[in-house]
Amino acid sequence: MPEMTPSFSSRVNDPEILAAMKKNKKAGFLFGCIIVPLPLAGFVIYALASGNMEVGEAVKYGGIVSVIFLIFAIVSAIKGKMEKSYEAVVTDQKTERTTRHGDSENERETYLEYYTFVRLTDGQKKKIVEREGSMIYAYNYLKVGDRFRYHPQFHFPYELYDKSKAPCIYCVSCMTKNPVTADRCQKCNLPLLK
Repeated sequence: MPEMTPSFSSRVNDPEILAAMKKNKKAGFLFGCIIVPLPLAGFVIYALASGNMEVGEAVKYGGIVSVIFLIFAIVSAIKGKMEKSYEAVVTDQKTERTTRHGDSENERETYLEYYTFVRLTDGQKKKIVEREGSMIYAYNYLKVGDRFRYHPQFHFPYELYDKSKAPCIYCVSCMTKNPVTADRCQKCNLPLLK
């Protein structure tokens, strides 16, 4: 296997990758268009089928839940557009068991949080927080001393500068693990960031 020269990939703007991201965004929008009105439709159907609720009441409660879904979708979209790419170096990683107290005195949830501390090229410090039960990307993929780029437009957003240190290369679209030697994703055939 030829030795890899450390570098960031020029494939970030590859037409195939950009087309896949556009397609994923469109699918997400269509999914949102389907999911937002579902509570309203569900409440109305329940009211009509069961007779346990007035249709006006069903419209009211279903409408409230649908509006909450819509607000969540809008906030997520705005947050996604505001997120910027950055380059950084991992300075430390830690885990911490965290307890969150609920509404009642006896109600609490304990879970593990994964912290990846990084220093951006402009000197700013950032902490990437991931929680047990969710996808743990940064903590598992990045190691202390790794130089990387964060690409918020991709499903798998982390790109190592020195890919020879990577345990694998994730597809930015379908998040499939690929061997470091692969040039294209084994699942969706998109170019890998190499």
